[in-house]
Amino acid sequence: MKTNIITIILLVFISINICAQDNKLYIYWPDFDKDETICGYVDSNGEIVIPAGKYPNIFTAEFDKIAFVLLKDKKGVYAIDRSEKILFQICSFEFGPDIISNGLFRIIENGKIGFANMNGEIVIKPNWEFIFPFQENGLAIFCEKGNWIWIDKEHRKFSGGKWGAMDTKGNIVIPAMYDDGKENYLKKDGKWYKVKRFGDLESK
Repeated sequence: MKTNIITIILLVFISINICAQDNKLYIYWPDFDKDETICGYVDSNGEIVIPAGKYPNIFTAEFDKIAFVLLKDKKGVYAIDRSEKILFQICSFEFGPDIISNGLFRIIENGKIGFANMNGEIVIKPNWEFIFPFQENGLAIFCEKGNWIWIDKEHRKFSGGKWGAMDTKGNIVIPAMYDDGKENYLKKDGKWYKVKRFGDLESK
């Protein structure tokens, strides 16, 4: 009797896990060779949930809680939830959505940048003029009171202002007192410093 109860519990547990796994949607292409941008989503049974072509392009292969898509009436990449509600605009990175680092990606609201997670939750409010993605050290370099400048006909960079570093909760680890910044570095008085974990600085 005890063995039967344990078996039933295991079967229920396995069934719950299978259902949870099958809850995802998966990207499909009607004709990938002809046009790889025309795609949609199917469920685990192959049933079409979001028809191909509804969104000009889809960037998320497995749609769990949110997906990154292009919209027909808006510029840029946006996050949608499973009800296809638009959550927020995603920062662009090399003609696609922002990279996901430390479980977070950058979002844009009213020209300011913040961070959200793959549950569709805003973790750091969009209050910043510019922030690099989070790095392996768990920190992101940010800038206050800078501006965009064009470095050639196709590329621009954020320059000026004061630079510092924050952690994944939005806490300021290094105050904005540096003259320039990039992914893992801060510059002061013409000298670059590598930003290490916990905000320690190493002379470059």
